[in-house]
Amino acid sequence: MRLDISELARTPGMRATQDIDETCSLAECGIDFVGPVTGRIELTNTGELLLVRGSIGAEVRLLCSRCATDFVTAIHADIAEQFRLVHTVDQVIAVPMEGEEDISEILHGHILDVEELIRQNLLTEMPFQPLCRPDCEGLCPICGQDLSEGECECYRSTAESPFGALADLLEELEEEETDG
Repeated sequence: MRLDISELARTPGMRATQDIDETCSLAECGIDFVGPVTGRIELTNTGELLLVRGSIGAEVRLLCSRCATDFVTAIHADIAEQFRLVHTVDQVIAVPMEGEEDISEILHGHILDVEELIRQNLLTEMPFQPLCRPDCEGLCPICGQDLSEGECECYRSTAESPFGALADLLEELEEEETDG
């Protein structure tokens, strides 16, 4: 979706609201949307700046970083972008703020690229290590069994662990407490 903001850029004090209900394809970024991206953005011409504010959300399919299971989760992003309005003889052009050239992909002259706005804002909200649930125990490194579904039959020696001696000490202390 692309929005023509030429009238908004020419009219100080003007506001426009746009509902978002976009089916996006951002597979190249690793985002697999389950449904449309929904939300609302508000564009405001302050005379010097074009402000883009709003919030968006979507359901995405991710891969758990511990057990490699597909799961669906909701992500949300608050949008807060601003562009400088440059006045020329016959038009007003919105350009990125100084030092924010990376957001220039969002705005091309008088055209606001809503899909790029969605992409940049939702990417920052994606978890670095997605988890299907907070208590996911992951996979056994020996046999590959999902430990959240139950223990596997693999030999696990606490003595081989760097904390094995501490585990043994804790076990001894617990035995002493129950005995006496």
